[in-house]
Amino acid sequence: MTWQVIFEAAALAEIAQAFAAHEQQSYGLGGDFLRVVAAIEEQLTRNPQAFPPSRGRFRRIWLRRFPYALHFELLSEQRVSVLACVQHQRSPALWLGN
Repeated sequence: MTWQVIFEAAALAEIAQAFAAHEQQSYGLGGDFLRVVAAIEEQLTRNPQAFPPSRGRFRRIWLRRFPYALHFELLSEQRVSVLACVQHQRSPALWLGN
């Protein structure tokens, strides 16, 4: 069973910002970051339930090699909504609206 992964606008903006920051730090590092995000997207299409809720209905998956996590929730009809790409040092309260 395949899940559909939807990246919300805020998550896409954070991914783009992280890409730019890593690319500025070292040419090619931004591309590496995007490849890790794509690999996680593939994981989520296969089994997003493998990642237990971390805060209420929200779940997270850590990015390998980068200090970020994708925060997501499961929606009806086999859909996953990626809400944010948060750097480890940032509080989830910033995107949870608390």
